[in-house]
Amino acid sequence: MSRVKYNLVLLVALLFCLQAVASPSQGLPLNTKLVVATTFKAQAKTNSFTLTWKYTKPTSQTLRHQQLVISGPGLKRVLRLAATTRTISVKNLNSGFTYSVTWRAITTKAQSKPVTTRVSLPRASKSNVIYFEQPADMYVDSPPQSLAARAPSGAVTFSSQSPAVCSVVASEVRPLKAGWCIVRATAPANPAYVTAAPVERTIMIVNRPAEPQRVLLWSDEFDGTGGASPNSASWTADIGDGCAAPHNNCGWGNTERQWYRAENHVVDAQTGILSINANRTTPNANLNCYYGKCEWTSGKITTYNKVSFTYGYMEARIKASPGVGTWPAFWMLGTNIRTTPWPFCGELDIFEYKGYQPNITFGTIHFANSANRHTYLGGIKDMLVDLSADYHRYGMLWLEDEISFFVDDQLVYNVNKSATGLTHWPFGKNAQGKDPEFYAILNLAMGGHFGGNIDPQLSSSSLKVDWVRYYSVDGVGKVTLNK
Repeated sequence: MSRVKYNLVLLVALLFCLQAVASPSQGLPLNTKLVVATTFKAQAKTNSFTLTWKYTKPTSQTLRHQQLVISGPGLKRVLRLAATTRTISVKNLNSGFTYSVTWRAITTKAQSKPVTTRVSLPRASKSNVIYFEQPADMYVDSPPQSLAARAPSGAVTFSSQSPAVCSVVASEVRPLKAGWCIVRATAPANPAYVTAAPVERTIMIVNRPAEPQRVLLWSDEFDGTGGASPNSASWTADIGDGCAAPHNNCGWGNTERQWYRAENHVVDAQTGILSINANRTTPNANLNCYYGKCEWTSGKITTYNKVSFTYGYMEARIKASPGVGTWPAFWMLGTNIRTTPWPFCGELDIFEYKGYQPNITFGTIHFANSANRHTYLGGIKDMLVDLSADYHRYGMLWLEDEISFFVDDQLVYNVNKSATGLTHWPFGKNAQGKDPEFYAILNLAMGGHFGGNIDPQLSSSSLKVDWVRYYSVDGVGKVTLNK
């Protein structure tokens, strides 16, 4: 019998038994000198309360039982309690309402004078949801990783659900051996919020592989003429807010706030640094975005139709753009995007960054699942330092059936094709046995779904790129130059 059916049968049986004592009108006379209840105390919650009481014992008659009548909006319960009972819990009530509880004692010869108390339930607390960022995958010898989670109620606590594989101390997870590490985040209730449902994240802990042999196949060191645009043989500037053809994707699909311009990315020949600059526009700027007058200008360059890559190791040395609301990225898309639209063409996010989480880098793959719907898999790495304060190396090892993201040679996320449930994914051979080709992208977006609200005091920010390098790994990797 299911729990619901069992509870229903129990309730019906209880109500049936209580009909005999549903009211004190059993012909028993009222004895005002009998027992009297005193000191009612109620502990109220949003949908229940616990009641405790005391009473003076009868001196001349044997107390047979006690009776409680509980009434409120749409409710009347009559409970018959043993003579020794001093506390009771009443559940499944409506929050925000006041309930009346009438007590009396019943002996074999008489009934006592009724005593009534009222219990008011607080209104239901606000909902409480844990936002637990996906931790990075780890090597067995990796240093502890900081866990990032938040909840409206405030404090979030973490615990390891696989203590043989990993341990959790405060807000750090430590790898112990290879395997699946499950970390649980919990957030208790407080006067304003209910208890949040626990959230679990899984981290894959693996043994560090042997150092692969890399051979440089292509690079851009950004050592061109000072003040010039990046090498036009490798890079093309995307322009606008995404609405125009061939993109036809206003806000670049993410409600971003910037208008891309070619003059917003500049190479410094002395330092060999590419700067992609975002600037707040003046109110009378003669630029019209999909949402009205454009608020920001910025830059985006791609190797589309000029340089494409298949497997291997892609890496860039980058200094992230500071400021709440910035969204810099180093990423790749399938070169077949014009004929095989996103997400079917696949997306590889080697480095993404939120200005309001300056210590964290994201590594993610996007694709269409077996139901032809967009899905993604990815992880984060909390570097415990502000990534906009200095340069870091962001890399991706791309094999036919496996992709791994890194920052400064530390693993951010690892995913195998088997985790997608697909026979063919866009990052490996297709059904005809053809290998994919992807092109590289560097851009600095502002706001949007990922970047969040922009600091109203922020007027400019810059993404700095020292170099981009592409290698074959143990002989795997191919670069295609489109003449």
